[in-house]
Amino acid sequence: MKKLLFFLPILLLADINPFKAGLDSNTPYGLTPQEKAIYKNRQNIQKNTDAIKELQKEIAKLKSDTTRKFIQYDENIQTLNNRLSSLNDILNEIDNTKKELDKYKKQAQEYNLTIAKLNDKVSQLEEENKALRKSIEEIVKIQNQNFQNLSNSIQTIINQLKSSVPKSPKIAFKKAKEYYYKGKFDKAASLFAYSLEKKYMPATSAYFLGEIAYKRGEYKTALAYYKKSVNLYPKTTSFTARLLYHTGMSFKRLGMTQNAKLTFEKILRDFPTSKYAKEAKKELAK
Repeated sequence: MKKLLFFLPILLLADINPFKAGLDSNTPYGLTPQEKAIYKNRQNIQKNTDAIKELQKEIAKLKSDTTRKFIQYDENIQTLNNRLSSLNDILNEIDNTKKELDKYKKQAQEYNLTIAKLNDKVSQLEEENKALRKSIEEIVKIQNQNFQNLSNSIQTIINQLKSSVPKSPKIAFKKAKEYYYKGKFDKAASLFAYSLEKKYMPATSAYFLGEIAYKRGEYKTALAYYKKSVNLYPKTTSFTARLLYHTGMSFKRLGMTQNAKLTFEKILRDFPTSKYAKEAKKELAK
């Protein structure tokens, strides 16, 4: 009793309510072991609750930051996509341009190849023209010589046979053809030379003189007479195809193959149905 009286003033001074000192007090005391355990659990729960609240705050902040970053990332991704799309457009333009350039390059190569071929063809034609001109110049030279020899020969024959030749060129021409078809070429040549000089059937007379020279193997003389016959009468006659064929054969036997070829080709063009066209074709095939 004395002890209780002793602590009573202290309790009054401390303003402690002894009836609220249990688990519900802010500063509990006099707890049983079970109550201590409960109190401790309450403290732990409170701490955990506070920690959870803090975590929730952190999570909320994180969510907010993450959401903001995702929005920013989306914007960045959209920007990148737009740039990528622009880059793809540019790459497509580059590809199209490259294709066009490749196309123009190929066309340029084809044009260059065509130009090169044309240049080669022109060079070839120029060489052929040079060769043909040279051949023609040689022909003219030979034929001029032949004409001179022919004139001299005709004059000699005329001088030798003046006394024995008929006075009428017509009779001389007729007699010359008779001698020719009998194979008497010397007499025929004299009379054809006379009719040629007198300008009676001159183209035909020159042709027969060419035939006589051809049969004798005098090909240069034959060419001279054939040319004279054509110059005197350039139109087609009954003996033109034969004249051209023997002209081509004379060129061939003189080794003038290019001139022979041109002559045979003329026969095929101008007299395609004649028997001499067949012979000319055979010669060209050789």
